Order: sequence, then structure tokens, then C-alpha cells
Amino acid sequence: MAGVFIEEFQHAPGGHCGSTAMRDMLRFYGHEFTEDMMFGLGAGIDFLYYKNEEAFPPVYIGGRTPDLEQNICAHLGIGMELVTGLEPDQAWAAVKAMLDEGLPAMIHADVYYLDYLRAKRHFPAHRIILVGYDTDRQVAFVADNDRDDIQECSLASLAEARSASFLPRPADNAYYSFDVPTTLVPLVKAVPAAVELAARQNLGLDDGRSYFAEVGTEVGLGVAGVEAFAGDMAGWPSYMTPKALEMQCKLVYVSAEKGGTGYGGNFRRMYGRFLLEAASRTGPDDFAPLGKEFIAIGDMWSELSFTFKELSADGTAAVASAHPIADEICSHEREAFAALAAANRGRP
Repeated sequence: MAGVFIEEFQHAPGGHCGSTAMRDMLRFYGHEFTEDMMFGLGAGIDFLYYKNEEAFPPVYIGGRTPDLEQNICAHLGIGMELVTGLEPDQAWAAVKAMLDEGLPAMIHADVYYLDYLRAKRHFPAHRIILVGYDTDRQVAFVADNDRDDIQECSLASLAEARSASFLPRPADNAYYSFDVPTTLVPLVKAVPAAVELAARQNLGLDDGRSYFAEVGTEVGLGVAGVEAFAGDMAGWPSYMTPKALEMQCKLVYVSAEKGGTGYGGNFRRMYGRFLLEAASRTGPDDFAPLGKEFIAIGDMWSELSFTFKELSADGTAAVASAHPIADEICSHEREAFAALAAANRGRP
């Protein structure tokens, strides 16, 4: 083989790309975590509402923070650099050099161009890990949460995937480099910091939060984003064509349920499982009932998602059935995040 393959890298599938990739990466460096713990330590739970009436379909939603990986590293005391904006040949040279040194390379890629996935829609915020390459065969070896085993991807497809520019944000030839110490910040300190961040960002208390927005777009984050999504939903039939509305219904299902959302429920069940694990390992006891509440909220998101999927052929009927569920989600999320902040208050 004209290249390298990092035999020591251990991969297992997971419910979400970023949390699986970070779990696998930290295992490579000798640290064992569950995927749920990774998601929680990254303050991963969030909400993005993006509306542009000129787009097709006009509304995009997402359920995790874009800063998951950075937050994990900050809370565990790991050095990390996210490099973006390189030209394709420079981006490949950078990750190839890491692989040549025996280091796996975590990157952003658009699922549409990853030839082993055969995805039908663009999503350039997918995280994968490169564990080798073969220049004779012109392939890279990829660890992807959506596959049980290491996959082969053509170098040409990989280059397209890394350069793609679609919602929720461009792949931008991004890659990560890590400086992982032997000893990490203990969970008893890392968990409270991560929970505080999750509560603040969802309750709108993090003043530094922003998201790219073009002219003519509306963007909402956290609970306010969920409320904007629910509030706008009733009006969809008035400004979307039947075709756009049908596609919108299907996209909500994909974004909140079918995609890598922590095995469904718009990441809420995954965050609930994190809180249950945190309660058993670090306390406080209040985290356990809150974990169950977030799992229940995840079930509501699944109900909403399947309602849109099953009624997508009649978008007006889908909206009428899903809108009350969205309103219920709004009230539960605001109360749950407020309770989470209160339970975490005063912890180290």
C-alpha cells in the first residue's frame, strides 16, 4: 500500500457524528468515555432555527451547538486547534502529514459527496475521522459514526466533501489538531461547567452567541429558536408552495429524527442519557429526574418528526397536527433548562 493505515485506531458506530468522533479520538489517546458523556461535556444540546423565504425549502433546523468539539476540549483541558479556509490541496497536505505521523485526522465533510454513504441531501457539517490513505488506489480510510467498520472513500470524493458549502455551514476544508494530556480535568469539575454552558446558551444568557446570517434570513438560537420555529410553523402553508411545504415536512423529519441526532429525538434523549450518567457518577441527584425529562422532550420531538413525515403529502394537514406538539415542546424546554440551571447552581 502506498500510504498508511493507523491500526491502533478503534472505531464503533454511534448516534451522532461529532460525539462519536470525539469518543473514538479520545480512546485513541487513552481516555474512555461514552458517547452520551461526550455530547454532554460538549454542551451539545442546542437549537438553530434558520429561515429564508427564498430558499427551498425555506426553513432549516438543527439541534446541536456548532461548538461541541471545542467545548469538550475546553471542559476536559485538551488543547485543540480548528483550522479552516485552506485551499483543497493545502487541506489534504495538512491531514496527510498528520496521518504520516500516525495521528488520525478529524475533519468536516458534506455527506452528499462521501461515496460510501450515498446520501441524497447536502450536509457539510458532518464530522469524520481519517485513519489512513492509499495513493495507489486513490482512497482514504474513514471512521464514520454511520458505519460499523472503517470505510473507503475516493480521494476525489473526499476533496469535494471537504470543500462543499451548504447549510448549516460550509465544510471549509476544516480539520482539527489535538494536544491530549495524560490526565484530563475530572468529571466532577468538567460536568458542572458543561451543564452551565448548555443552560446559558439555551436560555439566551450567553451574550457572545451568534450565527452567520445572510440578508433576508431570520436566525434563532436555543429556546428562543424553538419558539420562533413553533411560532412560524402555522404560517408555512401561506408562504410555501405545496411542493416546498412537502419538502419542508420531510426535512424536519430528517433534521430532528432520521439524521445523526443521537438515535432520534433531536438530541434531547441523548442529553437526557448524559444527565442520568452524570447523576450516577458526579451528582447531583437532581440531574436524574431532569435526565428523564429531557428524554421525554426527545420523545415529543420524535412525535413531531414522524407527524411531519407521515403527513408530508398534505403539508397543511401536517402543520395542523404538528403545531400543538411544537407548542408543548416550547414550554417543556424552557422549564427544563431553567430547572437544569437551578440544579447546577453552586456546584464547583
